Amino acid sequence: MNDPRLHRRALLTGAIGLGLGAVLAGPALAEPSEVVTLKSGERDVEVSVWRPSKGIRTEGVIVFSHGAGSWPARYDFLFKAWTAAGFLVAAPTHVDSMRHPKHTDYDLKAAFPLRLADLAAATAWTEKAAPGVPRASAGHSYGSLMSMMRGGALEQMIPARDPGTKAVMCFSSPGVLPGLMGPTAFSTLTAPLLMVTGDKDLVPGFVTDWRDHLRGFETSPAGDKHAWIGAGVDHTFSGAIGGEGKDPAQVAAFARAQAASTAFLRAAALGDAKARAALDATKSDAVAEFRSR
Repeated sequence: MNDPRLHRRALLTGAIGLGLGAVLAGPALAEPSEVVTLKSGERDVEVSVWRPSKGIRTEGVIVFSHGAGSWPARYDFLFKAWTAAGFLVAAPTHVDSMRHPKHTDYDLKAAFPLRLADLAAATAWTEKAAPGVPRASAGHSYGSLMSMMRGGALEQMIPARDPGTKAVMCFSSPGVLPGLMGPTAFSTLTAPLLMVTGDKDLVPGFVTDWRDHLRGFETSPAGDKHAWIGAGVDHTFSGAIGGEGKDPAQVAAFARAQAASTAFLRAAALGDAKARAALDATKSDAVAEFRSR
């Protein structure tokens, strides 16, 4: 991840300087099980770890990338569902996070290659912490771009595929970035994918058409690709994704999306037959449209 070509490409791509995803405000939620400090080159990288509860065996690993300006603990509600399902979650605090001690030194353009390096370091740690355990990549907003790249997206431009990523889980996306996401950007995204979005998932000034979030789903190679589209759902489920949702409809929709994400991860990453049956049985209704290809 210290390939100078990667840094150069990221720095030359003006689209990466956009504000990718809403910054989630408010206090941190529950503390992770532990925080480990890793090295990526000369940098320290803090990785927050959520382990399955006592008595629940670690069956899989999820390496998670937070949204622009956010931080791992903001997703505690989501991680609780995943750890209850047997996953260990490892989530680095990227340099653009408001909780990173040097966040003022980096804009989103400069953070781009460092985010990928953070995820590589977290992945290496999980391979030692949970050897031989299947792994998935997940993220929210800007972090979803990272997770899709770990699954093979943009490989012709910026090689960042993690060969061990068996599934890619996205809560929203940064949309379609001019200069970076051409017509073949997702042609190499071969890992199973679930994109969670909504018909109100807009980021003013950056994402003006919620359908842009579906580009990875629609243009990647078919096979185990899914999209969950919530009715009236916005970029953060009206804050529910951070545990502060006040819109009952979006809070309820988030619970549904959370359940769908768990079924997908267990089916695609772990080969769980019951989870696969639940995923295959998912139908569109008034809460959300569900597509597969």
